Formats: sequence, structure tokens, C-alpha cells
Amino acid sequence: MSKALVIIDLIEEIIGKNGLSNSSYQQTYERKIIEKANQAASHARNLHIPVIWVKVGFSDNYHDVPAGSPMFQHAKEIGALKLSDNGCNWVHDLDVGFRDPVMIKKGVSAFAGNHFNKWLTNNGITQLFIGGVSTVKAIQSTAREAHDLGYFVTILDDLCAAPTLELHEQSLQALEGMVTVSSVKEFLQLK
Repeated sequence: MSKALVIIDLIEEIIGKNGLSNSSYQQTYERKIIEKANQAASHARNLHIPVIWVKVGFSDNYHDVPAGSPMFQHAKEIGALKLSDNGCNWVHDLDVGFRDPVMIKKGVSAFAGNHFNKWLTNNGITQLFIGGVSTVKAIQSTAREAHDLGYFVTILDDLCAAPTLELHEQSLQALEGMVTVSSVKEFLQLK
């Protein structure tokens, strides 16, 4: 089974202290998500497992925002999530490797508005290890879509955060039967 590590939305706008959409900032900080993301990414690279970084972002005129999405229409109204702004930069101290693939998504799921599924298929990937923010939205949405596309999905519990720990835990419970829940510690045991 060919594996990939997928890390979602660790950008300034979403988890930075001054981000415009940073409801998960506190939990991201308390759960040490950046440190764990770097550990998992380093281990994956050592095993030649692709590390795929995914972030949401839109053009300056927001022509690519999902028209029916209240959440992304709000982002447009407040000027958030423009790819050309610092808010869509990876957060400080995140170790995004220059050879790591980066996918830009145009919705909640990592598969939205891009060629992510095609990239995974072309590279023979069958198992996804997923982490990032927020468990309530991007992680759940990506895990559900990956499940429906036929991937084996493992959520790295301690590499995810939501606005509250309770929402994080409820989100993982909602995925029961579709995913395996693991940890960075267990991921670091892969050989």
C-alpha cells in the first residue's frame, strides 16, 4: 500500500495569531500542531512517503470562491484567504520542504477545485494519513471524500485541531467506520 501524508490549512489566516479566520488558533497552539506536523513530515520524507501540503486560497477578485458557500462568501467580504496576501502563507516555523507537493483547494475538502485526486492516482497512493485544521471542517470533509474515492484513511488525532477540544473529539467520532484514528507517535513508528 503506497502512503502519503496530507497536512491541511496550516496557514496564517487560519491558525496564525492575527488571522482573520483563526478560530482554531488556541487549540493549534496548545496541541503543538506545528511541532507535530514537522516531526511527521520529517519522518515521512525519511521513508520516501510524499508529504502533501494543502491550503485554501482564492484569487484577488474572488472569482473562484464557491458561489453558494456562506463561509467563503464571508471570507470574501472581510478580504480573507487571498493567495496573494500573507494570510495564505504557511505559518512561521512550519517546515514545508521545497520538493513537497503543494495543493491549493477552492473549498473545504482538500480535493475541492484542484487535481489532488489525479495526483494521488498517478502516484499510486492508496493510503492517506491526514492532519491539520480544522477537524470540524477540512479534516472531516477531506476524510469523507477520500473514503468515498476508495482511499484507506488514517486521521492523526494529535495532528489535528478545532476551535475546541470537544468539537475535535466529536468530529473524530462522526468519522467512525470511515477512518482509522491514530497518532503522530504511532506514525513515527512506521518503517
